[in-house]
Amino acid sequence: MIDEQYIDIAIEISKKANHPYGAIVVKDGKIIGRSDDNTLLENSMYSHAELIAIESASNNKNLYGDLKGATMYVSCEPCMMCMGAILYEEFSKIVYAATLQDSNNNYCPEVITDIDVLAKYANNKIEIVKELHRDKAIEVLKRA
Repeated sequence: MIDEQYIDIAIEISKKANHPYGAIVVKDGKIIGRSDDNTLLENSMYSHAELIAIESASNNKNLYGDLKGATMYVSCEPCMMCMGAILYEEFSKIVYAATLQDSNNNYCPEVITDIDVLAKYANNKIEIVKELHRDKAIEVLKRA
């Protein structure tokens, strides 16, 4: 599959989520973590799609600490907390659809951070693909 197909999966997850965000973890061409696996308590303020997908990948594949080189596909730009987890696990790529500002404008207030500045703290170079299928993800935020 290609980035466009993977990001569409994350957006589809966001349509069914309690909050309009979805994420998947892909490594070696396989989806190994999904935010719709409900691996964390849904009523926790820390149950962000990215963190649930990371936990899913870690639990399902016994990969805790071994997500280096994986790609995170997420329906909305990662917040500062989620970006920290992504950097900690040494993902090599992030692909997101809607921006934090889009979330702020259409669903809930967000602390707007510069993802490129946060990425500078990575131990490895991380590729960031921004706003892929953004319009689809904004529609989900508007309907929530």
